[in-house]
Amino acid sequence: MAPDSACSPAPYGRACAGCSRAKCKCFYRSDGSACERCHRLGKACEPALAVRKRKAGTPPPTAQPPAPSSAPPLASRLEEKLDDLVTILRSQAVERQTPDQTKRYTPQSTRYGDSTSPTPAQQNPDVMIDTTASVIHLLRPASPKASYSPILEDVSVHDVPDRVAEEQLDIFRRAFVPLFPFVHIPATMSAYELRRQKPFLWLVAMSLTTRLTSQQFAMEETIWDIISHRIVSHHLMDLDLLLGVICFAAWSHYFKKEKPFMCMLAQLAISLAFEMGIHQDGPTNPPRRSRLLAQPAAQRSRTMEERRTIIALFHLTSSTWSAYRKTEPLRWTPYMDDCLRLLSEGRETPLDIVLSTQVKCQIITYQLTRPSANGLAGGESSKAPSAMLTAALLRQLGDVRQGLPAQLVSDRHTQFYLYYTEIKIKESLFGKPKTPDQTGLSNFHRLQDLDGALSAIECWLELFFGWPVHDCIGVDVDVFSQFSQCLVVLFKLATLDEPGWDLEEVRRRADVFAILDRFYEFTEGVPAALGIVDAEGPRKGLFFKVKDVIRAIKALFLAELPPNAPQGAAAAFPTPDSGADGNEMSGAPEFALDPSLMDDALLNMMYDDIQIPTWDFRSDSSYMPFTM
Repeated sequence: MAPDSACSPAPYGRACAGCSRAKCKCFYRSDGSACERCHRLGKACEPALAVRKRKAGTPPPTAQPPAPSSAPPLASRLEEKLDDLVTILRSQAVERQTPDQTKRYTPQSTRYGDSTSPTPAQQNPDVMIDTTASVIHLLRPASPKASYSPILEDVSVHDVPDRVAEEQLDIFRRAFVPLFPFVHIPATMSAYELRRQKPFLWLVAMSLTTRLTSQQFAMEETIWDIISHRIVSHHLMDLDLLLGVICFAAWSHYFKKEKPFMCMLAQLAISLAFEMGIHQDGPTNPPRRSRLLAQPAAQRSRTMEERRTIIALFHLTSSTWSAYRKTEPLRWTPYMDDCLRLLSEGRETPLDIVLSTQVKCQIITYQLTRPSANGLAGGESSKAPSAMLTAALLRQLGDVRQGLPAQLVSDRHTQFYLYYTEIKIKESLFGKPKTPDQTGLSNFHRLQDLDGALSAIECWLELFFGWPVHDCIGVDVDVFSQFSQCLVVLFKLATLDEPGWDLEEVRRRADVFAILDRFYEFTEGVPAALGIVDAEGPRKGLFFKVKDVIRAIKALFLAELPPNAPQGAAAAFPTPDSGADGNEMSGAPEFALDPSLMDDALLNMMYDDIQIPTWDFRSDSSYMPFTM
């Protein structure tokens, strides 16, 4: 409502209490009795309690309450009700501000809460009424208030300095994420922003990249508390928790004690994804017709982060299957195929192409390692695939290679999966039945397959040992599993009694025991190069216990050497129960079967793979190698 032309606006800072509370412009009436708004509403026009200072000026005339009108107009009654509404909103906001909530985000609780604590003035909404334009404005703070997260409170017990957190986040971006691109962390995002937006993922990333093993184990306890209490007990679920579980499972070998827990975490991640509904593009249930039941919320389109997460979940379950053969990968759906197609375009980051390529390789490998229909649960069929299937898989692998962009053709993290898939395909050819051939052409093709598998192993190992020492900290369970499988296939090739197959040439090109020696020396120098400090007590960090794992692998291979193997087949490498020269093998089988080591991802399936019938080379064997 426009004021009378005879009214004059109140000087700056001299508005009455009623107009100041309602955020309205105050106009003095010509008679000096009251302001225009208070006169219209029939209210007492009182000066504001806090009057702003001014240099000079005469005080406004004392406002006298006008005679109450018999029937105030509709606009006046509306403004009066809005004034009451503002008073109620402010009183409720003050009541909700309890001391506990105020204390949770104070800088004394955590050094990352400085900008998390909004001032009370920012928390309370405010209403401004523009009577001239008949518009009501609801004022909000300049920056939205961060919603309270119990996970943020849980991780606040770990006080990581800003500079250290930034360094560890850079390591996580450089060494961990490229190997398994399950998440996209922009280069412009700071560690503080990641902690604010995804506190659980931040905690897992900090635990993996810290140089203090004792701090790593302390963060692990918090991670397990969040999983057990927040996810399992309190049924909390969001994308941050799902990404944190995926990350914790993919690098679970950093924290494994007596028993592995990767399979359990993979199933927990599947449950979270299904509860959140990100495994599908839209709702599968039709609209409800009953009036007693609430209609489901409208389904929004999936974000690229959600699509990347469901593909990363398939990657995790495939890695779990490859490492432990207990739970099969997540069932592939048309929606996941659409997500894979979008990721292959690499719109947000080139690492999406790396992730899609790795998943395509996992799909090919699973066709060879999936259990048979009448096989045991969790087992692998010993029946060789048909020649038609292997040829189709080789063509499919070639298409994946041809589809790579130029900048990723030589990418190490992509080539790991391409060469490993080639190894698994060519290994499957060894189980084909021998067919008599007078010309010897079939035997020549078989030798070609053996040499192709050996060449692929050489390429994979060249990538592995060419890894910069500062990036090898990001090796995940899947790469450990690939390394162990390469060693098993190489051991079989080095002990294969096949006409025309030169075992001395195999050992010259890739000696499995020399590779173990080299790996031992490499891992022994990693802690000093990266500045990693082991924890006190019996529990060791990953790079401090891996040396014992390597010893167990060699003891396993020594126990499975055929009797006619050359005496120099095993390089000088001391085992716990052997002499200094490492040539005596007394006690090696018992050490290889140590349960605390056989559960490791590097040793989980090696013994079983060596003992399958098609790869038995002992003299008392009643069947021929590489036959059905």
